[in-house]
Amino acid sequence: MICRVDISGKENIEKLLSLNFKYGREAIEIHHREQPLRATIIDNRVFNLKEVKEPTGRDKELNKKTFIFYTINDHDWAEWLSKIFWKMFSSSIDTNKRLQEMNKIKNTSHNNIGGIF
Repeated sequence: MICRVDISGKENIEKLLSLNFKYGREAIEIHHREQPLRATIIDNRVFNLKEVKEPTGRDKELNKKTFIFYTINDHDWAEWLSKIFWKMFSSSIDTNKRLQEMNKIKNTSHNNIGGIF
């Protein structure tokens, strides 16, 4: 899984990672990366995409947040998207390392008056 690992979602990430301990193996591997694509790839055959449209604030245009979901059943496109995923995954930051660094920052800021946390 590739997702943003930050302070606001730290507890959710830790809950997911606890499944690895529960099952005694690395069932879930998460890497941190900022990226706009939201997709699920299934067996290099099918993929789902999610698009989020934000309100524009203009008259007679989109006035509320809208979610659009696509399901595409095309082996070539799914395989290409899978290759993009693995390239992004291999060049992103391991979640455990990211969490350790976040904890260092948090611990350092607690020792300083006027810290950011």
